[in-house]
Order: sequence, then C-alpha cells, then structure tokens
Amino acid sequence: MRHLMSEQRSEGSRALPAAVLFDMDGVLVRSEETWARVVEESGRVFRGRPVTREEFTPTFGQGTEADVRVFGLGCTTEELDAFYLEAFPRYAAGTLWVNPAARPLLQALRKDGRRLAVVTNTITPLAEEVLRTAELLECFDTLACADQVARAKPEPDLVLHACARLGVNPEQAWMVGDSRYDRGAATAAGVYFVGLGLPGDARIERLEELGPLLGVGVAG
Repeated sequence: MRHLMSEQRSEGSRALPAAVLFDMDGVLVRSEETWARVVEESGRVFRGRPVTREEFTPTFGQGTEADVRVFGLGCTTEELDAFYLEAFPRYAAGTLWVNPAARPLLQALRKDGRRLAVVTNTITPLAEEVLRTAELLECFDTLACADQVARAKPEPDLVLHACARLGVNPEQAWMVGDSRYDRGAATAAGVYFVGLGLPGDARIERLEELGPLLGVGVAG
C-alpha cells in the first residue's frame, strides 16, 4: 500500500516515478581524471600523439564511437573499447571518487519500491567494474550500457533500453544526469529529466536532494 500511495503522489501535476535512471559518471562517481589519463594514452597509441586536456574536457561522456571520430583515432570502436577496458583499471587507483550520498539514496529508493538502472555511455564490463569498485553494483536492477544499443547518449536508445529492461514506460521514469548528453537522451526518450547542477525538468545541486524530491527519506 505504501508503494501504491507513493506512486500517486505528485510534483505539481506529475506523478512520481516507478523507476529512476542514473547516469554513472558525474552522478554516482567521478572518474573524469581517470578518463583524461586513459584518453590521453589512447591518442598516443592510435594517432601517435596524446589527446590533450583541451580536446578531452568538452567531450567527456560522449561515448567511444564519438571518441574515435572526434579525436581522429586510427582504430575501430571495438578496438578502442578493448583498450579502455584494459587501461582504465591501471589509471583508476586513487583517481575514482564515489559520491558518499549514492549508496544511502539508492538503498532508500529500493526500500520504497523504486526500480533502478544505470544509463551510461560506458561499455558493460567497464561499467560493472566501476560500480563494483564503488560498492554500488548490487543496488541496481539493470545496467544500460553503450555496447547494448546502436546509439549512445545523447540519442534516446539507452534510456529506452533501460525502461524496457525495467518494464516501465518512459513516462513512468525519471532520469538523473549531469551533462547535456544525459539531458538530450532523456528528452528524446520522453523521460522526465532531473539535472544535477544543470537545468532540466527539475534541478538539484547535490545528489542527496533527490530523496526529498521523490518523497523518500534517506538515513543519515
């Protein structure tokens, strides 16, 4: 009964969601420094010179296919994915930050009956490794990753894939993200978008603000 009642509560005229989708990087963890070093190295390997920070920073989160094209790498998407999977653990030590609000929030949402997914432009094996290292993997019902669909964010494919895996319609889901790629994907899929530090259908500045927005109490 509690879950049914929570489904009928609304923010304005919008019913609260049955499912919540989370971007991984920048929301649950921060691995930009790790990725900057990995992508820098990919430039050395696949184009003969490193990818600079100036090149990398505005593209963070765009996905492997776009990395190949934007950075002019002489490899296939599959070859770059394999390189990332091998290189990421080598650079992650001491550079991967886990949002301390993530686990308490996710546990509270699960207790409230929400279905949870990660929606990320990272490939599945690497996303699993990141979330396992962050001790968050078991909090999710499913992962929607770039190697599972034809097009990564900002296209809607991953968001729709996550909804299908969770057994919900797009209008029954919210997505939390921190980039224009997340917002573009959610909007294209018809999913309510909560921007973490950026405009959306709703905006929060810290992840812990999501609990009250959803009417869910989070233990301190």
